[in-house]
Amino acid sequence: MIKFLKGLFERSKITRNTAPKIVAILVSIVFYIFVMGEVNPQVEKKLNNLQVELLNKEELENQGLVFIDQNEFTVDVKIAGKKTELPKISIDDIKISADLSGAKQGENFRKLQVSNPVNVEIKDITPQQIIVRLDKIVQSQKPVEIIYKGNTAKGYEIGEHGVTPDEILIEGPESKVESVAKVIAEVDVEGSKENIRKNVPVRAVDSQGKDIVGVQVKTENVNVHLSMLKLKNVGIKPVIEGEVKKGYKITKTESNPANTTLRAKEGIIENIDEIPTKTINVDGLDSTLVTEANLDLPKYIETPYLQNLPEISVIVEKIETKEFTFKANQISVNNLKNTLTTNVGKLDKDIKIKISDVRSVLEEVKRSDLELIVDVAGLDSGTHTMLLNLNKSGRYENIEIAPGEIEIEIYKKDEAEATETIGESIEETDEETNDDTDRENNEETSRGNDEDRDETQGENNR
Repeated sequence: MIKFLKGLFERSKITRNTAPKIVAILVSIVFYIFVMGEVNPQVEKKLNNLQVELLNKEELENQGLVFIDQNEFTVDVKIAGKKTELPKISIDDIKISADLSGAKQGENFRKLQVSNPVNVEIKDITPQQIIVRLDKIVQSQKPVEIIYKGNTAKGYEIGEHGVTPDEILIEGPESKVESVAKVIAEVDVEGSKENIRKNVPVRAVDSQGKDIVGVQVKTENVNVHLSMLKLKNVGIKPVIEGEVKKGYKITKTESNPANTTLRAKEGIIENIDEIPTKTINVDGLDSTLVTEANLDLPKYIETPYLQNLPEISVIVEKIETKEFTFKANQISVNNLKNTLTTNVGKLDKDIKIKISDVRSVLEEVKRSDLELIVDVAGLDSGTHTMLLNLNKSGRYENIEIAPGEIEIEIYKKDEAEATETIGESIEETDEETNDDTDRENNEETSRGNDEDRDETQGENNR
């Protein structure tokens, strides 16, 4: 540089007066460079979320490939340049692209290409490559399932249901289509009693019921129809036919469970309070029978919660006999006229009562609960032969009363009072006579005793 300037001076025959001028120019240039370096230095700037342009996307369409999860990509770029220049740079001035030529099904790694403005340096790109996931476009038929939202009115339940169409075509990336378990149609049934028929939207879900995003459901709505059925809890009635062995008796029939829930249209089960079983034959039975039995259900009635056939128990016991003894004066006389009375209280006769039934019944029979009865309704004075009855005769299998009849006398109360008065008078007279006789006997006995004493005394004196 020095040699160049020296030669320049010599060739130009510059005088010594011009040398200071040249030196001043050089100093000015150096000063300018220094000042510009301080005033307009090199700086960096970060641009975020720059859109990546995907090139040759039409090639993917020709191969039947689509993006999985994402089809848009962004990167962050760090640039450098003069302080006065960088503010003029925007994200639109920097072009970032990725070439999709040759991309295949699955994961594809693509480096990014950057075109930057003049006087701007690209310092860094984050990330420096993108991962493009591609999959084949497929179609598949998936079943439509009805999902219920809310609860029906109390005592009602959804019966028959249907959906049209019951299958729907879906389209999308193969991996997503394969993850679709079904297409669901959600119906609100809160508080419903009446049948439902409506048009509802559908959506594709996986086996956990989560929505699958990225698949297209070709039919957006389906027609759903639901029938509402009435529930009613009723008893189960065992139906028995035949006769158990002689000398035995059915004491109880029961079902386990004792009740079941019927389901049908409301008008069908409205008047049903119990449901019978199919006939159970007990001919010749002499012990308890436990068996399963089908229910004799009318048409259109279901038992949705009866898991197993009801178990029917037919309790059979042997008939035994228990005996009691009554006195005739313990008989109760019913419907006797107020003016009449009887001699029942004066009768002295044993009456045997034999009650035949099963042991479980006989064990509850108490002597204090039994009463022998004769019914004299409409009878007047006189002697009558009356049938004897037991107050609880209808409760037992068989009752024997021996004797079965008794003769009683019915008469008027005033006659009875007169008879009683005469009897009392006779008794009093008899008592007075007896008293007089006793006194006479006592006097005679006293006189005899005195004579005996006198005779004894005379003999002693002699």
